[in-house]
Amino acid sequence: MNSAADSAASSNDYLAVYLAEALASNSALQAQAFAVEAAAQGLSAARARRAPQLALNARYTVAEGGRVTRIPTGDLVNPVYRTLNQLTAGTPNATNFPEIGNNDINFLRPHEQDTRLTLSAPLYAPQLAEQVQIRAAEFEGSLATREAFARTLVRDLKQAYYQLAQLQAGIGVLEASQATLAENRRVADSLIAAGKATRDRALRAEAELLAVEQRLLAARNDERAARRYLNLLRNRDEAEAVQVSSTALSVNGVAGDEATRPELRRLDHQIDAADHARKLAGSGFLPTLSLVADSGIQGTGYAVNRDSDVSTASLVLNWTLFDFGARRAAESQARAQTSQLQATRDDVRRQLVLARLSADDSALTAEQALRTAEARIAAAEEGFRIAERKRDAGQLSQIEFLDAERAQTEARLGLAIARSSLQSARAEQEYSRAAYPLPATLASGATP
Repeated sequence: MNSAADSAASSNDYLAVYLAEALASNSALQAQAFAVEAAAQGLSAARARRAPQLALNARYTVAEGGRVTRIPTGDLVNPVYRTLNQLTAGTPNATNFPEIGNNDINFLRPHEQDTRLTLSAPLYAPQLAEQVQIRAAEFEGSLATREAFARTLVRDLKQAYYQLAQLQAGIGVLEASQATLAENRRVADSLIAAGKATRDRALRAEAELLAVEQRLLAARNDERAARRYLNLLRNRDEAEAVQVSSTALSVNGVAGDEATRPELRRLDHQIDAADHARKLAGSGFLPTLSLVADSGIQGTGYAVNRDSDVSTASLVLNWTLFDFGARRAAESQARAQTSQLQATRDDVRRQLVLARLSADDSALTAEQALRTAEARIAAAEEGFRIAERKRDAGQLSQIEFLDAERAQTEARLGLAIARSSLQSARAEQEYSRAAYPLPATLASGATP
């Protein structure tokens, strides 16, 4: 745990701790980090292709058969030799030239090796520059995608935390109601034993108590499910304990200023990539020029001497003059994709504006609901205190007391729900504004 998390823990702000843990270890967010790494390596590879490359190429060949080139040496020389032999026959200087055969030369030598270092360097290749720009846009887009996921994770974890706080507060309210109704049942039993009430009073008290116990059982089950979901977001064991601050449902404002949503930045980079893809297709009409230099040895065996040394240097020009419209079609396709992404961005921008306005309206409604809940609980608690005194004095019926207790319980639960709803609405409002201050490692940054 980092120092920020330790500081948050010391101030009893468990939410900050859980947010730091989720942003550091959430499995789905880590998958996005690997996607960013892959995009970064793709950018590095595209940049490396603009630099010279040195390669070692070696080939050793054993050949048999193949084409044969016949040189008619015997057919050309043997008639001359026979004539000379006939002319000098019987003389003191008689010649005896032998018959020679024709020469057959195999096109493939039985053994041959070719080993060389090859240096290649692009001198003019506009396609490489556009490929680098495409990979850079893809890298920036992957950063924006990761940031969008991180902001979604922050919102989901906050809302899960507030939901857990609401459930725990509700459990406390129901436990208090359980204790009150248990006391009411004891009072009913005492009145029946003293002959001041009939058995129906105890049955009604028992029914109300059982109803609250059933609700308490369901609330505890919901609390366990909420805790497991929160641990899932933190990438922790589902049974690990989760602590909620006593001030978790305290009302606070939206922190931070509104920023550009990462979803829009991602589309901006996709548009940039598509535009460079159009330029890449257009650069296919231009030639490429590169330098290729070789240095090595050749021969029937491996030997380093003047006879086996070989060196070459070449300027290679490649210019496609006609391709039946393939390059033009690729350029038109990339232009259409750019227009499609621009239209998509406009639509997404409008949707995000509507989502922000809806989040603002929901937060305002939740604030008004909280004020109503606070006024409701004040009236319900005062009404229950009066009903409790009247019951103890024997001036209140069983039904009226149970109604007062139920109204107080529902008001307390309503207050917890109103506070949780407001906090969840504030989390949604913060998400719609991209206002949460993410760690620098997760925010979109400059291209490396």
